[in-house]
Amino acid sequence: MLPGAHAYGNAAQWQVGFSGTCNVPTLCGPLGGGTGTFGLGGWCDFSGSNGSTALGTTGTLGDCQLAQYARTDLGQPNNPVHLAVDITGWTIMPNAFAPGLSFHITAATMECTGPGAALPPTLFSGCSLPPGGDTGIPAAAGHFSLSPFTGYHVSVQVTQLP
Repeated sequence: MLPGAHAYGNAAQWQVGFSGTCNVPTLCGPLGGGTGTFGLGGWCDFSGSNGSTALGTTGTLGDCQLAQYARTDLGQPNNPVHLAVDITGWTIMPNAFAPGLSFHITAATMECTGPGAALPPTLFSGCSLPPGGDTGIPAAAGHFSLSPFTGYHVSVQVTQLP
């Protein structure tokens, strides 16, 4: 058996890749109404813990890179944003989005770039962490697919490294 690859440095205990799209314009449009689509993709690593998957486990290091976009028609994306998150604290807590536990960012600095970085923060625009820092990333190794409504798909791959 080959050892796990540490793609984000030798300290990483968890490596995560994720993507999501919503491609039904009548269901995926702006929250205030209208039509549109959106998507996101990125990766995170979490480290600085005892390696446990238990509720309350804390860590002191991590990194996330995320790109997101929205568009109001089938043309070019409107106001894409890139988020670079330097995590200095995280905790495994109950997942607000699905059953089970997830990684919650408790301390971090964030840099946002791109045309949408100056917009007010919403789910798919502007620059902010999720409510309560809950990433929605399961604190368990495996592949996870979620489709909460027609046209919206999220895939997450979580790898726990030795």
